[in-house]
Amino acid sequence: MRLSTRGLAVKGIDLSFDVKVDGKVLGTLLVPEGGLDWRPKHVRRHNPIQIGWTEFARWAESDND
Repeated sequence: MRLSTRGLAVKGIDLSFDVKVDGKVLGTLLVPEGGLDWRPKHVRRHNPIQIGWTEFARWAESDND
């Protein structure tokens, strides 16, 4: 599956995706304006794990083997 938001302005709106592997939900990925928020399904916490866009870019471009 592919989702493209090219040309779509989402100012002030958070996007939310349920992340599944083999039909099982791993968690929810929220995409607010300031970065990414991850809410794992197996962790019962009100505050998501947060990562800013700069930190995400560094992680994505690093060697993560």
